[in-house]
This record gives sequence, structure tokens and C-alpha cells, in this order.
Amino acid sequence: MTESTPRTPDKYKAEIGITWLIVGIPLLYGLFNAITAALQLFTT
Repeated sequence: MTESTPRTPDKYKAEIGITWLIVGIPLLYGLFNAITAALQLFTT
């Protein structure tokens, strides 16, 4: 087996930040579209 290199706190924080961007951007886009579609139902 190969030994994995230990993660440094900075690298760990960078991975979490990148992951949140990958997940968060489409999530916010979908939420924005859902809210605008719902508002169209209740406005004339």
C-alpha cells in the first residue's frame, strides 16, 4: 500500500471552499429560478 500524504490545514480549507463553490453555485441558481417562477404565480 502507498502512504497518503497528511493534509495540511490550509489544503483542507481550500478543498472545502472549492467543494462549496461547486455545490453552491448551481444550488443558488436553482433557488433563484424557483423563487422567480413562484413569484410569477402570485403576480399579475
